[in-house]
Amino acid sequence: MNWSNLPDLLIPQPEDINLFRVQRNWLMHCLARNRDTNYGQLYHFSTISSVVDYQRKVPIVDYEELTPWINLMAEGQQDVLFSGRTIAFEQTSGSTSAQKLIPYSAQSLEDFRRALLPWLASLPDLYAISSGHAYWALSPATRSPQQTSGGIPIGLPDSAYLGDKLTEFFLQVSAVPFWVTEIGDFDLWQLITLYFLVRCPDLSLISIWSPTFLLSLLDALDERRNQLEQALCNGLRVRQKLLAADPQAWQRLLQFYANPNPKVLWPNLKLISCWADASSRSYVACLKSRFEDIPIQPKGLLSTEAVITVPDPQGFAVLTPQAGFYEFIDGIGQIFLADALQTGQTYQVILTTAGGLYRYRTHDLVRCQGYTGSLPILQFVGREQTADLAGEKLSEAFVGECLEDIHGFCMLLVLSANPGYCLVLETSKEEALSLRDQVEQKLSRNPHYAHARKLGQLQPLKLLVMDNPARLYLDRALQHGRRLGDVKLPILCFDTDLFNDYLDQVA
Repeated sequence: MNWSNLPDLLIPQPEDINLFRVQRNWLMHCLARNRDTNYGQLYHFSTISSVVDYQRKVPIVDYEELTPWINLMAEGQQDVLFSGRTIAFEQTSGSTSAQKLIPYSAQSLEDFRRALLPWLASLPDLYAISSGHAYWALSPATRSPQQTSGGIPIGLPDSAYLGDKLTEFFLQVSAVPFWVTEIGDFDLWQLITLYFLVRCPDLSLISIWSPTFLLSLLDALDERRNQLEQALCNGLRVRQKLLAADPQAWQRLLQFYANPNPKVLWPNLKLISCWADASSRSYVACLKSRFEDIPIQPKGLLSTEAVITVPDPQGFAVLTPQAGFYEFIDGIGQIFLADALQTGQTYQVILTTAGGLYRYRTHDLVRCQGYTGSLPILQFVGREQTADLAGEKLSEAFVGECLEDIHGFCMLLVLSANPGYCLVLETSKEEALSLRDQVEQKLSRNPHYAHARKLGQLQPLKLLVMDNPARLYLDRALQHGRRLGDVKLPILCFDTDLFNDYLDQVA
């Protein structure tokens, strides 16, 4: 598989690197394009001639305030939030609230490609990927195709995001055929995915979202050894397809079982791309211990709503100024534009997108780590969600700092019935007891938590040690129709019901 023609598929990028000017021009074009929509008329887009004017006339909103407008679009109405018809909706994958429908326009998909494809085109030169196959995270189809009451699809095919030419390239280099995503049975999907990966010794790139997705596949290599032997030695019939036997692949897998180094299976692997910040940090540490010298490039902040950052050639997560208009709110409520962020400060992201989100509060928190050229480097530090049982106000970002030295599964579970918290781990009982004491000390750096503990308003930190707690969470996500590949395990979990069957084991 030849990667040399990948740059030819890209959308030309503007030469203008003045960040304020690029952002202002993007915003003005967006408002002009959508001035005759229902939302544009309500907030007088046609009269807005500057960024300051926009901030004065258009309010900052949460999803709930856009829900009536999105409901109209779901019924099939056009020209509501953006001009023209709604291409499709995507569901958010957030873990703290009900899933939300995010509308997509033709222009928002174009902005997606404009932001993401330069990163993809940089990989061959940066990591010497000239040939070989790639594995893109392909999730099972655990839910039948859906549409809204107005007949608009919920969910988009890969070709919609990538465009026809790039989709053709993906099809050619993909180690796992795209038809595997049509398999709705999780166990069968996993077995066939492993079958194709083991048969791909020239695998050069693994691109996933959550590192737990890849870790679970590696674990399944051991758990499904007998079934893989059957498939690789005798072949496997799936629906109308006959998957051929591959004794050589089985021999490589036997070598892997004797020496569980992934390079035994994939000696030409050059790069793993995945989330690496906030709740994903501890799982990346596990990946590094498994893949040793294989580079792991952190993905940027890409949400259902928009692309916010992508890795630049130096590996920094930089803002994507051609994908939307961005504002940032600091801890005291002051609003900054992208060119005025202060190094070391943490901000909440406010988005304006071509998909009809105007000054939309994402609740994502980023820390400015400086600039490369005119672009700010933004590290994702967590969601703006807070646990507050007795006035302690534990933020996800703070909890992440308290758990950052723990490798593998770690989660702080909120116990509201008997006020307190439970540290959920997958490790030995002896190590877990030591880690609980360390985490309790770190949590007590929050003076309100320490005060509530002293007064007995919060119980001492509890401990739950489990085998494979990640699978419990992922199974719940699959039951709710979420894509396995983009499920992010939370650091701060409010879903006590998920662990109901195990709470009697809490120490």
